[in-house]
Amino acid sequence: MVRAWHGFIASAALAFACPAIAQDHLPPGIWTNTEDVYFAEEEGREREEEVAFEVAEDGRWRLINAFGEPQSAWDPQPIPDLRRAGSGWRIANSELRRARRFSCWVAARKFIGKPDGSEDWTFTHGLGTFDQGGRVFVPGKGEAPDVTVRLRNVTWAEGSGNRPSFVLYVHRDDPERAESYSWASPDADLIGINLRWVQGSCSLAEDRD
Repeated sequence: MVRAWHGFIASAALAFACPAIAQDHLPPGIWTNTEDVYFAEEEGREREEEVAFEVAEDGRWRLINAFGEPQSAWDPQPIPDLRRAGSGWRIANSELRRARRFSCWVAARKFIGKPDGSEDWTFTHGLGTFDQGGRVFVPGKGEAPDVTVRLRNVTWAEGSGNRPSFVLYVHRDDPERAESYSWASPDADLIGINLRWVQGSCSLAEDRD
């Protein structure tokens, strides 16, 4: 996925070498095309490269990965290939969606319990992420399993008959296939899961219009 973002940066450099076209700036926040890309092939569309942008209050932007880590420097120039599409935004041929920021906590059961025989748990809190493909990684440090939590606000492929859902995925060894997941209403501001060996919760960290 990071290679795809680096490829986007290269294409952006070429775009800036061409005559500039007036463009609007994305509103502040995190924007991704995760959902549009995920179901593109199922809907018979070409699958675009997955991208995520963090946009500052002053309009500068940078590429980030699913863990929120910067993949480029802040750039004040308009984003290449960005355009309005009705009331939304598109990058190249895919739809961008604004993410909501969440704060999560995760507790994992340790491999070795307490001296009295009871279970012992790790506890990590204040984990920032977002609901359009965001991930947080919680290392077990040899005491408990490594855990990755992923959030998506899923809008299913056209014709599937499924209703949009806010989904929390737990990954253990496979970064693509989740160990398990839970779901809630798309506008939910709290979601949690308890798998006996790991439990956690994510709550909305900001309000937005």
